[in-house]
Amino acid sequence: MLTEKFIEKNFPKGKITLVGGRPAMGKTSFAISLTVSLAKLNKKCIYFSLEIKEQQLVERYKCQVSIEEYKAIAGNIIVDDTSNINTNHIRKTIGHYQPDYIIVDYIQLMSSDNPSSDRNTEMQAIVQELKTLDSVCNIPIIVLSQLNRCQNDTSYFLTPNNFRELPLDYLEDINLTCIHRGDCIRKYEYDSNGEVIYGKTMFITYHDNSHEIIYLLFNNETTEFSMFPSVMYFHGLSSSGASSTAVNLRKLLPKYDVLSPDLPIQPQEALTMLKELCELYNPKLIIGTSMGGMFAQQLRGYKKILINPAFHVSEFMRTQLGLHNFLNPRKNGETKYEITSDLCDSYQLIEANQFANITDFDIKNTYALFGTQDTLVHGYDEYIDYYKNAMWFEGEHRLNFEVIKNIVVPLVQIIL
Repeated sequence: MLTEKFIEKNFPKGKITLVGGRPAMGKTSFAISLTVSLAKLNKKCIYFSLEIKEQQLVERYKCQVSIEEYKAIAGNIIVDDTSNINTNHIRKTIGHYQPDYIIVDYIQLMSSDNPSSDRNTEMQAIVQELKTLDSVCNIPIIVLSQLNRCQNDTSYFLTPNNFRELPLDYLEDINLTCIHRGDCIRKYEYDSNGEVIYGKTMFITYHDNSHEIIYLLFNNETTEFSMFPSVMYFHGLSSSGASSTAVNLRKLLPKYDVLSPDLPIQPQEALTMLKELCELYNPKLIIGTSMGGMFAQQLRGYKKILINPAFHVSEFMRTQLGLHNFLNPRKNGETKYEITSDLCDSYQLIEANQFANITDFDIKNTYALFGTQDTLVHGYDEYIDYYKNAMWFEGEHRLNFEVIKNIVVPLVQIIL
């Protein structure tokens, strides 16, 4: 299933989203997975299928969910298999069903409200008519599109000028995305150890001068797209998402997308960002070291490993007032940060209620590792007041490769 946060982030209300893909890449399978995910969230969706007839499409839905599940969500899925539709037809259908979302599969099979013998003129008109429809309906309109054929060069897909019959100047104010999973004939990518990871798929969103990639998982048997299994790593105070711990976790956990964001220095901003990222990716596990362990502990409903957690980092920070260098590069280019008394107060405020609202799930699924030579923080006694899964290991506050390989990763494998 695709998460609600993924859907909201990538298919915003009042916006047309174009989802491109080469033939056999799984555009229709992705759209079906999206429709199923919406239906499970009790969102009504109209699927305009210009190529596949309704009965065939229903059978493909039933590949992705059980018959019982399909019966439960079928009321939220409307299939319109009228061929060669135009926006007038779409507008009337929307008026009848009042959906929360619509999906058009796919734009190259549409007709203009005012057909033209010139294909370029007609495609430009279709895009403009969809924009007009969007401004009136104010619901997410998701339109699939073919991409131009090309060599199997991943970098080719990192620019948005490949939509078939749709030059970029037609696509102003449209949310541009695509799906790509290596060679269209293969059903897998290889990880860093040469093992097969079936169905690892890039969902690429294009911005003005950049792109963003979220990994999805394609199940070749059910044809379902879901969030690629991820592990979230939260770093310590002076570090970044490019820390050696994050790099080593990626090497040693190749079957997971190890996500390691740069944490903002302001604690409330950091905690809010982490909550939103977890809602987006729904990680299988969260790992937090030092200050990152303090933040991880506060996220309820996730499996977690806290390593040398600094539950009261503000106390340490008050002894370190002034300007400091980040130990690792940050994506925004920042190299320094300043610890002030006000910043320490902000952390102390976050720390004051950090153990509130712990659930039975959290107690059962939270683990902590404490280094016997850690001279910086001492969180064991406070941790054990609330949780029960704790282990000691021979090591210091900062982790080295051997500790990650021989202590952290085996625990990850047990938990997952």
